[in-house]
Amino acid sequence: MMRSCRIPLSCAALITLLAVPASAFDSGNVNLPWCLEAALTSPHIYEMQEAAAEAAAIASEASARRLPSLGFGASYRYSSETMESEISLAPGLSRTLSFGDGRIADMNLSLALPLYTGGELSHTAQAAAAGSEAAALRVESAVLDLTLAVRRTFYIALGRRSQLDAAELAVTRMQRHADEVAGAVSVGAATEEMHLRAVTRLRESEQRRRRATAALDSACIVLGKLVQYPFVIRPAGDLAMTLLDTLGSGTPQTWHRADLKTLQAERFRQEHLAVAARGRLLPRVTGELAGHYGRPGVDQLANDWMGYATAAVSLEWPLWDGGARRARSVQAEARARQLEGRYQDLERTVNTNFRLASYEWTAIRDELVLATERADLTRRLGELVGARYERADASESEYLDALDDVTAAEFELSLVRTRQRLAEATLLWTLGR
Repeated sequence: MMRSCRIPLSCAALITLLAVPASAFDSGNVNLPWCLEAALTSPHIYEMQEAAAEAAAIASEASARRLPSLGFGASYRYSSETMESEISLAPGLSRTLSFGDGRIADMNLSLALPLYTGGELSHTAQAAAAGSEAAALRVESAVLDLTLAVRRTFYIALGRRSQLDAAELAVTRMQRHADEVAGAVSVGAATEEMHLRAVTRLRESEQRRRRATAALDSACIVLGKLVQYPFVIRPAGDLAMTLLDTLGSGTPQTWHRADLKTLQAERFRQEHLAVAARGRLLPRVTGELAGHYGRPGVDQLANDWMGYATAAVSLEWPLWDGGARRARSVQAEARARQLEGRYQDLERTVNTNFRLASYEWTAIRDELVLATERADLTRRLGELVGARYERADASESEYLDALDDVTAAEFELSLVRTRQRLAEATLLWTLGR
């Protein structure tokens, strides 16, 4: 007989981390596939998996109750007093006759079978099977929701890392410019005002970098919680790479989503429970057949060991219970209607989210073209203003403004790409992927 082996969560997380290929890490950096795999060690997922295992066992129990049951029994009883009768044979002559010796023993092998239960057992088994299916689908639904959360958090963190890279590049440019102006001041080729202006812009860039660092750290903390990783991690990947191979048009086929199928299974479960409750109003017929070997006391005089058989049929029909079972059926039917309403509401919500995410993705795709062009233009303009500045044909303010425009365009490009990835994550979620 095979036994299932369950690994504690802490050990499972450690095994997952040790099994990660070295390419997934790059100085503490992790990619999206690793994050999605590591997130499956979540205690919430583990809890739901155990709940699904419990539901499967309940379904097996309910199904087994419809089958014949075989049992073995044995008993032994001794009585110190037995029945005696005194028989008078002649005057002065009598005899005492004893019935049995006070010992009764029995060994039996019995077979019990529910012959008719009004459909209660069959529909209870079907309800338990639907409950098991719903529990398994809830695990899939939880994994789908967790996947959405991981994708969104990962790309938020990756977008903030891109913004930090832009902020660091701006600090590098401003630091280089401030050093150049300081050198020019020392030889009398620049004024102190120019130096102060350059240092002011440098401090502004450093402040922007500090904010970007704090924002990235907060996103990485949330990401670490989702992937069950106890150390500081950084997302690694290309923010410009799409999550979608192709994007279909129209409304998604929502019937295959795990959360919608969960509601359907739960509705079927309540419908079967309602039928089972009505079945309790009908009579219940049970048959039993047993083979015995013992000293049953049938032969009161000898009470020898013997083999014998018994057969029984029992009928149970509760005629009145104050309407309790009928009320239980009404409750199950009401719950089934509630679940149908929840299904329709969730289906409309998913379709609406799909349309919104699809519209946003299309709008961002067009905006991304403009943001990319703007970033390219500002970089080119910055190079031209820088060249003029070196020839003393551009002022200090013009050059600093050009550098700020480059940084702002790079930040905006990162934000647009991040929004596009988030819209794609929502689209995949609505499609059940």
